[in-house]
Amino acid sequence: DLTLVPFEKADQIIERESQSILLLDKDGIIEPFPPANDSDYIIKEPTAQLFQHCCNEFWWICPYVAKGIWRDELPYAMYTYDKYGRDMLMQMVSWYIGIHTDFSVSSGKHGKYFKRFLEPHIWDMYKMTYSDGSYDNLWKALFTACDLFKKIAKKVADHFGFEYPYGDDVRVRQHLKHVKNLPKDAIEMYE
Repeated sequence: DLTLVPFEKADQIIERESQSILLLDKDGIIEPFPPANDSDYIIKEPTAQLFQHCCNEFWWICPYVAKGIWRDELPYAMYTYDKYGRDMLMQMVSWYIGIHTDFSVSSGKHGKYFKRFLEPHIWDMYKMTYSDGSYDNLWKALFTACDLFKKIAKKVADHFGFEYPYGDDVRVRQHLKHVKNLPKDAIEMYE
C-alpha cells in the first residue's frame, strides 16, 4: 500500500509496520525508517487462553454451519463456515507451522504461504476444506475441516502442554452427524 503524508502531518507518523519503506522525503523531515522486515507478521506462539479460545470458537461454529446446511440456507452456511470456522482453522494451522519453523516465519496474508510450510498430506487435507455450492461437498469440507483441526490442534496442544477439548470435539461431531442425517421434514432437532 502507498501512503502519502502531507507536509503538515509529517510529525504525526508514529506507527508504521515493519515492512514500511520511506520512498521520498526530499526535505529530510521524517526520521529514517529501519530496514523493512517481516517481524510484524511472524507467527506468534499461542497462550493457553488463545489456544482454548480458538478451539472453542471452531467447535462452537460448526453446529451453525450444519444448521444452515440442513435449513437450505446456503449463503448463511457458507459465510459462517468460510468466515468464522476458517479463521479458527487458519489460526491453528499457523500455530502448527510456527511449531515446525520455530516461530520464525510468516504464513502470509490469509495463509498464502501455507503450501510452502505444510507437509504435502496436510496441505492436501487443507485444500479439501474448501467447498463449492453443493451441500454434499460442504458437508465433506466441514467434516474434513473437523478432522484437520483436531489433528493439528492436538499437536499444538502437545507441544505447549495445553489441554485439547476432546469432549467438545466428540459432542460437536455427534451433533453434526445427527443433523446431516436428520430428515428434511423433521419438526424437532431431537425427538
